[in-house]
Amino acid sequence: MSGVDRRNVIKGAAAAAAVTVAALLGGLVSAPAGHATEIPRRIVENLDRGLVATPSGEGTFLSWRLLGTEYARYGDAIAFNVYKNGRRLNREPIRKSTTYQDNSRGTGTYTVRAVVDGHVQKPSPAALLLTDGYAEIPLAGADGYTVQHAWPGDLDGDGRYELVVSRLSGTRDRPDLLEAYTLTGERLWRVDLGPGSYTQVGGNGANDPAPAAISGSTAIGGYRNDDNVTVYDLDSDGRAEVLAHTAAGTTFADGSQVTAASPANQFVSVIDGATGTERTRQPVPDDFVADGPSGGHFGIAYLDGEHPSLVTKLVTRVGAKRGAFRVLFQTWDFDGTNLTRRWKYVVDPTTGATSFHQIRTVDVDGDGKDEIADGNYVVDSDGTLRYVVDRAIHGDRFDIADLDPDRPGLEGFAIQQSELGIVSAFPWYYYDADTGERLVTGSHPTSPVSDADLDTGRGNAADIDPGHRGYEYWTSTADVTRPGAGVFNVQDGKVSTTTPSVNFRIWWDGDKASELLDFTRVEKWDPATESSATVFDPAGVVSGARNATPFYGDLVGDWREEILAETADHTALRLYTTTAPTGARVYTLAQNPAYRLGWTVRGYLQSTYTDYYLGTETRRVPAPHLTTPAH
Repeated sequence: MSGVDRRNVIKGAAAAAAVTVAALLGGLVSAPAGHATEIPRRIVENLDRGLVATPSGEGTFLSWRLLGTEYARYGDAIAFNVYKNGRRLNREPIRKSTTYQDNSRGTGTYTVRAVVDGHVQKPSPAALLLTDGYAEIPLAGADGYTVQHAWPGDLDGDGRYELVVSRLSGTRDRPDLLEAYTLTGERLWRVDLGPGSYTQVGGNGANDPAPAAISGSTAIGGYRNDDNVTVYDLDSDGRAEVLAHTAAGTTFADGSQVTAASPANQFVSVIDGATGTERTRQPVPDDFVADGPSGGHFGIAYLDGEHPSLVTKLVTRVGAKRGAFRVLFQTWDFDGTNLTRRWKYVVDPTTGATSFHQIRTVDVDGDGKDEIADGNYVVDSDGTLRYVVDRAIHGDRFDIADLDPDRPGLEGFAIQQSELGIVSAFPWYYYDADTGERLVTGSHPTSPVSDADLDTGRGNAADIDPGHRGYEYWTSTADVTRPGAGVFNVQDGKVSTTTPSVNFRIWWDGDKASELLDFTRVEKWDPATESSATVFDPAGVVSGARNATPFYGDLVGDWREEILAETADHTALRLYTTTAPTGARVYTLAQNPAYRLGWTVRGYLQSTYTDYYLGTETRRVPAPHLTTPAH
């Protein structure tokens, strides 16, 4: 038996055992090998059915959520009935997908009911109607502003996501804005970040952020990759909070303002998600005060495995243009009243740890607790350094997921940059996400002409070739003669000399392989022709920085992903969902731990992944270990 075959048997047996235990014991899953204690249950959002109705063909396409919490409890025993004006449309309960095409006459109100062991459950809320093929969300006022990022969160506790968006003027005389909207187009509130969001104060290096800047994409907002906002239910009361950098002059929805002794002072504010009012604030750590205000990232991690914590990555730059970065992580807990510090980790550059342009919070070792991955290094859930990838330096992008279905645990794929005399040893590497061991390493040309000849600016990983088990990965290297160019499969090596777009992977059509999102366009890679075909290209909307839309992800409907884009005149957002038929049934990605936490970090937007293998070869997904707030 080969090594791959042995891993197949071991991983398959483990997955089968986990599914059996989950089905029999209501989702109670024992710890993986090497862990003596049971994996804790994460407290997650109590989502509703997420039912949407979209015109399609001769009728209406309906899709809805299978919740991770109910999948863990009931497995395949759960089915669904679909109703229009209270009349059931399907003859037999629907088991093989969470979609339905209604071609019956007339209009009406759609609902769905779960069926468990023959017992029909209560009806879902009425479907969100996408009458024009999308949900339109008008943006209130603020001419000349554009939306940079969007963060989903259940702000009012009704089980449906709302959106918090950053609106930027990109000028030095108008403030950044944070606004909250419902999916039906109602604006809930606005927070004005004030002069502290566009006035740079102090600092030693290039691209020093203004102290209350959010969604950095210019010198005003920081070093091109900042976000400084996140949205999540930190106190597990069923309603999400908004966490943001604030400074003197920040004005909340009720008119109250932040006051401070100095305009350079920065704070972390907890903002009530339903009202836009401030609940509490704390000053940022003072380690870097002498270097000026910090930029960086906000995200969420379950550091104890059960409760969410806020992660703030603070970054300053010392010296002239292209000076050295200083990085620290401060984690926080919020109990509904108090925002308290959990642990702090200051990155020691002598270890070789080098930041990329986004962090990922994900459980890399399978103990139920999240680690913080920041490029070529990982900080453990207890605030200690876990590893630094040998000989790796800085790159813009990296992915962490279960990329190989026959290899235990998670893997990563990262690119490497070469510029200004700093030359990488390799253009990319594929590695073990638990240990940092490089598994496959790309090669540079033997006779490079310049640093630019060695630079790799982008990379992506996705299952785009069903002829090979596992995911593929590729980079933006245009010269197909370079040894590091082309599409590589995690098991079979190079499988194509040409490459598709290198931006985001997205689950859009009916299979479990990935499509590709670039600008606002969805493409499908054809391995036979080594070319891509456009499968979705909406009119009247535009992308923003780095050809990215403000958000994409499984926001409503079944497990496939939606696209949120801004209209070309910047007066509205439009939410698009797929109407492609599917025979696949997967619990909502929004209740997969790694995938949901991927939404909490924006910055330099990158692809979002599940923590289990989701690709062509997936037949059954493992049950998550979740619970919902007790309130």
